[in-house]
Amino acid sequence: MGVVLGSLAIVISFSALWFTVEAVRRVDVHGDGMVRPHVRALKSRIAETNARMSELDRRLTQLEDRIVTTRMESRAARDLAEETRSIRSGLQRSRAAMKGTQAYHA
Repeated sequence: MGVVLGSLAIVISFSALWFTVEAVRRVDVHGDGMVRPHVRALKSRIAETNARMSELDRRLTQLEDRIVTTRMESRAARDLAEETRSIRSGLQRSRAAMKGTQAYHA
């Protein structure tokens, strides 16, 4: 009698396990159907955000390059202005020296 009841208990437990697995599959499929549209929307928003971030990163790199170029041009302009001032002062000294010699020769 114990063997019969034990076998019956095993059959009942396996059938209960099978019913549980089937119920979980159905809930999971139904749950996926409800979640997938939200996941798709999130994936599209993440893709848009990544595209915007890439565009902003590219623009930031361009801006950094422009700033570096502007600084270099500013330094070059400053150096050029200093050289121009020194050349002009040298020319003025030369003119003054020439005026003095012209005055003696005149």
